[in-house]
Amino acid sequence: MRTTVSLDDAIYDEARRIAFESRRTLGEVINELLAAGLKQAARPPARRQLGQLRGTITIADDFDDTPAEVLESLDDPL
Repeated sequence: MRTTVSLDDAIYDEARRIAFESRRTLGEVINELLAAGLKQAARPPARRQLGQLRGTITIADDFDDTPAEVLESLDDPL
């Protein structure tokens, strides 16, 4: 299929360089690069696995040092 597209100059130059070095046509190189890009874009993002992040959780147990007024205010209605 033939179509017209606009390419950035840097992308066009790089595609031409690849075509020249690999002795293929520019169309073959662009088709290959587009197919690889579309295949990668269609892949779902990698999901994180449980346990990938390592660390510790510390729960402060200093309620005995909390003033009585603070503890009593927690029971008061809003």
